[in-house]
Amino acid sequence: MGQSGSIPGVQVAQGAPRPKGCSEAPQGRALNFTLDAPGRSSAWLYLVLPEGHDGASSLGLDARGGDLYLQLDPRQNRSGDTWHVQLKLPSGFDPKGVKYMWILDPKDGKPQGATRILDPCAKCLDSRYAKDWNKRDGPKYSPMAVVPDRRAIHDFVWQGVKPPAHHLKDLVIYETHVRRFTRNPDSKLQDWDSTAGTFLGFIQKIPHLLKLGVNAVELLPVYEFDETACPRKNPENGEQLCHFWGYSTVNFYVPMQRFSSRDRIGAAIVGFKTMVRFLAALFFIQPICMPF
Repeated sequence: MGQSGSIPGVQVAQGAPRPKGCSEAPQGRALNFTLDAPGRSSAWLYLVLPEGHDGASSLGLDARGGDLYLQLDPRQNRSGDTWHVQLKLPSGFDPKGVKYMWILDPKDGKPQGATRILDPCAKCLDSRYAKDWNKRDGPKYSPMAVVPDRRAIHDFVWQGVKPPAHHLKDLVIYETHVRRFTRNPDSKLQDWDSTAGTFLGFIQKIPHLLKLGVNAVELLPVYEFDETACPRKNPENGEQLCHFWGYSTVNFYVPMQRFSSRDRIGAAIVGFKTMVRFLAALFFIQPICMPF
């Protein structure tokens, strides 16, 4: 890899303009990528197979992984303003963890080194999780989109729960922040070190909400945002402050990675769904997520 062209063992097809983002067929074996890009004349899909990926051998690669720039044909891979392409995968290849970005109209037609664009409809990113909140060491925050674990998308067990569907006039709304509500030492969570500040930790606070007579929670932004996007420091001790509230969304379709208790691909998706399931099914509380 590391060059433009075909992918060993992968059949590149026309794809479809919907659904948006990256979608894996329920039965697996195919990925469809799309991007809306009005006014752009060329598009490249940039793929990265991380080091140690289990599927490296099926693509003829070693454990070091590699990357690929795949140029799309506007005659085949564009419908209106939408670019799209389908990758038919070899048998036994699990795309979970493959990273991807888009490149549009690169200078001199060369995608190497060009600006990479994050898929606005991605469902998973490679950013850090709860234990790494506001970490400033290592590379600057610049996540790539990631193909999630298909089980988190297709196989989550909702256990038959349905939205409580309370009438608007009957709502008793409690506005809260997932991290702040569960990270304070007085939250008294079990396994505090691993659950505080996370979707799973929030579940433990539901009995408290019931005691207050609450039947709806309005969650401050639970989408991916960059908490390190704050240049200010604590005037008392000089510690770097964080962008805490989340009103600078990076991706509306990715549950906040740092609200996940586990460093696994798709863990934030499962954690968020689990929280919603508990709210709706066991305690009949309706969750409302603020859109920005």
